[in-house]
Amino acid sequence: MLPDYLLKFNDALSNFQEKFPRDTWSTEFRDSLINDYSFYSARVEDSKLEYGDTIRFLNNESVRGINFNSLMGISDHQSVLKKLLDSLNNFSLTEDSIKEVHHCLMNNPFAWETEFKPELVGNYRNIPTVGSRQPFFENKEYISHSNLEMVMGTWVEMFNNRFADIDNTLENKHILTRIAYFHNQFLNELHPFADGNGRVCRIVIGAILMKNGCPPIFPEITTQEEQIEYITTIVNCEKEKSDTLLVKYLAEGMTDYLLRRIKE
Repeated sequence: MLPDYLLKFNDALSNFQEKFPRDTWSTEFRDSLINDYSFYSARVEDSKLEYGDTIRFLNNESVRGINFNSLMGISDHQSVLKKLLDSLNNFSLTEDSIKEVHHCLMNNPFAWETEFKPELVGNYRNIPTVGSRQPFFENKEYISHSNLEMVMGTWVEMFNNRFADIDNTLENKHILTRIAYFHNQFLNELHPFADGNGRVCRIVIGAILMKNGCPPIFPEITTQEEQIEYITTIVNCEKEKSDTLLVKYLAEGMTDYLLRRIKE
């Protein structure tokens, strides 16, 4: 028996698919989903972004007062996700495709929160990396860079095995269970790039969702409180050695988003 939050997600997804069959999506509707996904994903790491002005900017409308770096970051995020979804039939999760997402997203000094290292654009990090979680949590040191080239192939194969066996009627095979596992392993353990890991991870998740009959959606993150809730969920998953909290977080947030779009 599925937990209540997955049952509600399945029901909301079914209603969304019935009201908005994918083969009837207009370009405007599809772009609105991509813009929302890009905003919520980028807002996790950029608290300067404001929803209304950012969406207007992504729709090529004139806006003022948005930080230039923020504009560049959200624009790159949107274009990379859109490019990935445009070529979805040819997309497969490989080391090369993950590196390509990183290359497209991070081939710009303004995209980097740390020092720009052009030699690491589209390549695994060659340095130890400590995730900055302060002031709310202790910083996190990730897997040694010396092991990445050896272990990433095995991990990608493991991710693909799980994504090939999705069944939304079973909790352990549900799309959100499988995505939460990928998310937590990619970010909490591997963290393969010197910068941009969260954005790369969430862009890949957007593609995985679309390949499995779900629109590219993410829990709405527009405030610092919602940003902290997302980060807290990830950290607590790590502490509990379980993905359940993230599955519940994704299910509840994505259900709310689907229901809002259905009512529009």
